Amino acid sequence: MRALSSLLLASLVACMAGSPPSGPADREHGSCVIGGCSSELCSDQMLVSPCIWRDEFACYRTAQCERQPGGTCGWTATPELTSCLAAHTE
Repeated sequence: MRALSSLLLASLVACMAGSPPSGPADREHGSCVIGGCSSELCSDQMLVSPCIWRDEFACYRTAQCERQPGGTCGWTATPELTSCLAAHTE
């Protein structure tokens, strides 16, 4: 049990270390919220995700989470976000 507690604590610390320096509130619009352990999810409800890290998650640190033309929440595809994702995904 102690090993499991240590593992969970290490995962939480690793997750928090990867979070953006500023809160996501200034990047959330239209009742959309940023969630996930690494702040990589954009949805109309708070979601959780496994605390894993992918280099492309860094691209979302400055991205806008807002209602898209179809009415769902999502990341607004700015030229900066698009090029960052292209550079970090294969």
